[in-house]
Amino acid sequence: MAFLVSAAKRQRSEVKISTLGAHDRKLFEEAKTKEVDSWLSTSTVCRILPHQVPTENILRCRWILTWKDADDSGVPKTAHPSRQKAKARLVVLGFEDPMVDQIPRDSPTMSKLSRVLILQHAASRGWDIHSFDIKTAFLRGTEQSSRILGLEPPAEMRMQMKLKPGEIVRLLKGAYGRVDAPFLWFQELKQSLEQLGFEPSPFDPCVFILRDQQQQAEGLIGIHVDDGLCCGSQRFHQKLARLEAKYPFGSKKSREFTFTGLRISQQKDQSIWVSQEQYVKDIHPITIPKERRMVPQDAVNEGERQSLRALVGSLQYAAVNTRPDLCSKLGWLQSQITP
Repeated sequence: MAFLVSAAKRQRSEVKISTLGAHDRKLFEEAKTKEVDSWLSTSTVCRILPHQVPTENILRCRWILTWKDADDSGVPKTAHPSRQKAKARLVVLGFEDPMVDQIPRDSPTMSKLSRVLILQHAASRGWDIHSFDIKTAFLRGTEQSSRILGLEPPAEMRMQMKLKPGEIVRLLKGAYGRVDAPFLWFQELKQSLEQLGFEPSPFDPCVFILRDQQQQAEGLIGIHVDDGLCCGSQRFHQKLARLEAKYPFGSKKSREFTFTGLRISQQKDQSIWVSQEQYVKDIHPITIPKERRMVPQDAVNEGERQSLRALVGSLQYAAVNTRPDLCSKLGWLQSQITP
């Protein structure tokens, strides 16, 4: 069965410093410095002595280094390597949290129906459709409990904070890797939007509505973690500017952009087209060794089965959004993947 389909979309590969040349190493050192600056500028940590934190509450962290596309033009990475930039993410080992099974972690994401509603509203009202993402969102979710969490900081953070030997840092906000980071961020964003006059939709907690004096919607924002999809009047955009002043946007696009794997394009008549052509092209074939191809009658092993499941999951995202003609075949294929 695994031989009948192309393979799952490759996840971004983690970079190993030991395999890099001097120039690329420098790029990643600069990326690490930028990441630590983000932690400090958002007041995510402060210095603390280890004896002030319960031993079991002192977590470790690690660097995750990757190459990232410098834009969302849809051009394959291999075509223009110069469009890649070094990305360093400092991640807390959240699974070490002694309360990992008790702390809240639920964070909703916008439904497909809500996304279509926003696009339809923009087209019907003649509003431009926009997208944005918020920089270092998970570092902005305020801690809501009274417990103290410590972190063994990496050397780069020690140097920038000029920590003394024996000092560690305390986590004051959400951070990448914390299991409750999405929850803390969503609560933070929800509170800020409500303060600006938005109200959550009764049908989807990730959709926020700005109403005029006649209680008619004059703006909509849909939230998918740290990405936003929106449209609205001039007053709405004034409110959006105030949100950006509080939470700096990493990028802002209008009329033509990619949002959660969907290519959204608004035409001159304000109609909106949605496609996943590039998303589907980025799904690469499953790699099958020559020796394995020589014995197609052998039973599928667990690794091959997992590859097929991943592939079907990638195709299913396209099927439910823009390719309903694939739903039947995918449903049959899923039924054939035995445990």
